[in-house]
Amino acid sequence: MNLKIKKLAFLATGGTIASVPGPEGLRPAFTEKEMLALLPELSDFAQIEGKLIMNIDSSNMQPEDWVTIARAVSDALYDFDGVVISHGTDTMAYTAAALTYMLTYLKKPVVLTGAQKSIGEEKSDARKNLLDSFRVAASGRPGVFVVFDGKVIFGDRASKMKTSSFDAFWSVNAPYAGKVCEGAIEWDEEALKAEGRRIAKVWNLIAERGEINPEEKKACPAVLYDRLDTRVLLVKLYPGIEPEVLLFAKEKGYHSVLIESFGAGGITFRPPRNLLPAIRELVESEITVAVTTQVPFEGVDLTLYEVGVKALEAGVVSMGADTKEAALAKLILKCV
Repeated sequence: MNLKIKKLAFLATGGTIASVPGPEGLRPAFTEKEMLALLPELSDFAQIEGKLIMNIDSSNMQPEDWVTIARAVSDALYDFDGVVISHGTDTMAYTAAALTYMLTYLKKPVVLTGAQKSIGEEKSDARKNLLDSFRVAASGRPGVFVVFDGKVIFGDRASKMKTSSFDAFWSVNAPYAGKVCEGAIEWDEEALKAEGRRIAKVWNLIAERGEINPEEKKACPAVLYDRLDTRVLLVKLYPGIEPEVLLFAKEKGYHSVLIESFGAGGITFRPPRNLLPAIRELVESEITVAVTTQVPFEGVDLTLYEVGVKALEAGVVSMGADTKEAALAKLILKCV
């Protein structure tokens, strides 16, 4: 056997990449074995073992499924050099962000990918995305990555920007980790270092709370953190929103609220729809209120405008440059 050949795990979860036409539209049906059979060139650099974890449209993906995936990845990392996960594109950014925080002190590559067209279709992007993903998984570079259209994106920096084009995923508020060009990976070393330090701060926060033992990292390829709190309410601001929408969180027993604000962090405080009293009531009730932005790039800065400063004074938490997907994952995983 070629000494350069790596042993990789392939975990399939469904999505468009595995879909076939059905009486009610496309539905996932391809198994992991069927997909791998369409990629004979993988044998040139990888020995791959596959497992079908689930076969669902990613619109049906739930936070509890993140736990299933994270545990499967954690188990596989003991026996394999890297892991590739096939996933539907619609919620892949949420899963990638969650895995970034759940697989703490990660020492091996974990790659998520999908496709805008089924692997069974002509002119599909599925084969390229899978081949590129297995190459990244064989690289030995530790981290959670989304690989799509030749781009390597840090797991919690990926966001889906287009519904059907092949260049659907972009990196938000961070450089690309790298690019795959004609089978070769071009890494951005400075970005890898900077993003590695940033993600490690989240892991250390979890460790400081006593919910993982960082000493386990000496013997484990990743220390699994899989505690969820799904009582999170996402509220997108719009002109005319009433404070009662926010107070719904208290009424129904939610533990945190994520507000998608205007611009750099604008929260309405002009009567008759002043949101600040409702925010204060939530905070006083020990409900976390976090603020991100509806704008795709450049994040929130709540210190810039009065409409943000007043929100800070009311007790909100700024999510800074986090994507909306990463911000939500952090709240569900209690990483805020």
